[in-house]
Amino acid sequence: MTKAVHPTVVRHTAGMHVFLWTAFPLAGAVAGFVLAHVPEWIAALPWFPNQTKIAELAGVIGPKVTAALVVVGVLAGVVVALMARADLLTVRIADDSITVRRNNDEAAFGRDAVSGAFVDAKELVLLGPSGEEQAREKTDLKPPKLRAGFEAHWYVWHEHDPYAAQFTRWIDGSTGLSQDANAILRARQAAIENDDADDRRELRQELARHGVFVRDEGKRQYWRAV
Repeated sequence: MTKAVHPTVVRHTAGMHVFLWTAFPLAGAVAGFVLAHVPEWIAALPWFPNQTKIAELAGVIGPKVTAALVVVGVLAGVVVALMARADLLTVRIADDSITVRRNNDEAAFGRDAVSGAFVDAKELVLLGPSGEEQAREKTDLKPPKLRAGFEAHWYVWHEHDPYAAQFTRWIDGSTGLSQDANAILRARQAAIENDDADDRRELRQELARHGVFVRDEGKRQYWRAV
């Protein structure tokens, strides 16, 4: 294998961006159009209750209201596309460092700080010299593209997590964990239940400062300590 001279940037293809900016606004437009015609369709069902009010509502909704709902749907689709775009991960791999960027958040790791990398259930994981996790980032980037990028700069790539066997399912009050770590995992479990991605991420980083690393399977947490 020839060593890469220039940094390798692994990002989503232009096709993905085209999909985001067409599929979501189009879906919003369709949803707005359908919503505008729902009263008319319901009014055609004689068994549906409150037919008089529904028929009046169907009569009020004309071309202008339909157009307005379509525009609102398109705008809602644009907002969703912006949120999806902000969640896309970009990985810059150079001989001396690795940079992971999502939206305006960026983290850089020197070569000596990264002993290997792998993808675990759609999460890119960077390992440190002592087996600690330097980063664990959710991504839809294809593992073969990531592997090619890392190997082009002579980083170790693992097909699977080399520490997978060390993970233990977290149960509140688990022995082997400090009270602080158990408290953080307890708070993080609540964040998982509430689908609070930002809190989950922040609490994962807090656990790492305690030497505890966590992976999720559904709503279950598994941990290992370094």
